[in-house]
Amino acid sequence: MPRQLFRTDSLKTYIFFWVTLLALAMALLLSYQSTQYFLKGLNMITGAQMEEAAELLPEGQREAELPFGYHVAADWQSVPKAVRDVFIQPPQQLDTLQLHFENWWYFAPPERAFFLLASRNQQGKLRFISMYDPEHEHAADSRPDKAPEEIDPMVKIALWGLGAIVIYVLLIYRVLGSLAQPVQSLYHWARELQLETLTPQRPDFQYQELNALATILHNSLQDVSQTLAREREFLGFASHELRTPIATLRSSATLLDKVNPRPSAKEREVRDRILRASLAMKGITETLLWLNRDEQQLIPTREIAVDQLVQRVVAEQRYLLSGKAVELKISITPCLAQLPEDAFQILLTNLIRNAFQHTISGHIQINQSRDQIEIINSLVSTGESAQAGFGLGLKLTRKLVQRFGWKLLEEQHKSENRVRLGFRFQTVFKQNQKNALLITL
Repeated sequence: MPRQLFRTDSLKTYIFFWVTLLALAMALLLSYQSTQYFLKGLNMITGAQMEEAAELLPEGQREAELPFGYHVAADWQSVPKAVRDVFIQPPQQLDTLQLHFENWWYFAPPERAFFLLASRNQQGKLRFISMYDPEHEHAADSRPDKAPEEIDPMVKIALWGLGAIVIYVLLIYRVLGSLAQPVQSLYHWARELQLETLTPQRPDFQYQELNALATILHNSLQDVSQTLAREREFLGFASHELRTPIATLRSSATLLDKVNPRPSAKEREVRDRILRASLAMKGITETLLWLNRDEQQLIPTREIAVDQLVQRVVAEQRYLLSGKAVELKISITPCLAQLPEDAFQILLTNLIRNAFQHTISGHIQINQSRDQIEIINSLVSTGESAQAGFGLGLKLTRKLVQRFGWKLLEEQHKSENRVRLGFRFQTVFKQNQKNALLITL
C-alpha cells in the first residue's frame, strides 16, 4: 500500500519521503497536543482565580470590580450587560468555566474574550464571576513608550513545531546522505566488477551490512573466476591431449588403405566409420581449442572461397545422411571472403554436421549467397524443438559467432528449422570467373 501512494526508483528518496512525512505528522500531533494542554491549563488557572474572587465581594454589596479585570456579582442582573449579551442564561452548573472568543484562531489572539463562572463562597452564597475585554481596551495604543507586545503563545508553539520539523528533516537528510555515499560506492564497485580486474581484497564500505554484501559478491565472483579457470585449463589440456590420438586414428585409417587397397565391403564400412568418427572428434576438439584461446589474441585471416568451403564440408559430412530418406539441396554463389579460415570452417562444420545429424527425414536445404549462409532442415513430428534440432554444435557455434562479431539467426517455421549465418568481413563477390566486385561490409 505505501508503495502505491508514492512511487520512486530511488531508495534514498523513498525513505526520505516517508521519514519526513512521519516527522511532519508527529510534529503536527505534538503541536496540537501542546496547544490543547496550554488552553486547558489556562482555563484551569482562570477558573481557580475566579473561585477565589467569589470570596472577595464585600458583605452587603451586589457587585464589585476586582483587580486583574474580574467582576463579582451577587445576582445575574448585576453581571455586566456585555457578558449577559454573550451568555444569554445564567450558568446551570457551578464551578464550570464558560468561555467565548470573538474572531479567534489558533495563531492570533481573539479580538474579545469573555469568561463566566458561577460559584458559591464559603458562606454558601451564589456569586457570578466574569471577566471580559472591553472594546476600548483592545484598541491599538499609539503611545510611543508602550512596550511591544509578546508573541502569542499559540504562535510560539507553531514556531517551535515548525523549527522541530526543519531540524528533523535536515538531520534525516544528513543521515541518509551519509548512508547513501557508501551504498553508491558499493553500487559503482559492483557494476565495475570484472573477472579480469578482480582484486584479492575488496574495498571497505564503512558499514558492516554493506561489507557483508560486498564480501558475498566478491567471493561469488572469485568462485566463478576459479571455476572458469579450471574449465579453461581442462578444455586446453583435453583438447591438446585428444589431438594426438585423433591424428593417430586418421593416419592409421589412411595406412590401412595403403596396406589393403581392396578391402571387403564389411571392412570398408568399418574403416569409413573410423575415419568419420575421427573427423567428428577433430572438429569438436578444434572448436574447444578456439573457444579456449585468449579473446585479445590477433586472429589471422586469409582469402577463402566460401562456396568451395561449403561444398567440401557437405562432402565430409554427407555420411551422416546415409540410410536416411532426406533430400539435400545446395544453392551456392561463387564468393571470395577475407576470413579466419580455421574458425569459419569449424563454425560451418558444426552447423552442417548438426543439421545432417538431427534430420531424420524430409529435406535439407543449404543456401549460400554473398555474405550469408542459410541452412533449413525438416523437423520430424516427435515434439522436438529448434534447440533439439541442432544440439551441442549450435551452442559451440553461438560462442564462435559472438567471438568474431558475426550474426546468427535461429527460427522455426512450422516443421522447418532455419539457421542463418551472416559474416561481416572484407568480401569479394565473383559475378563470374572473369569479373569481380569488391565490397567492404
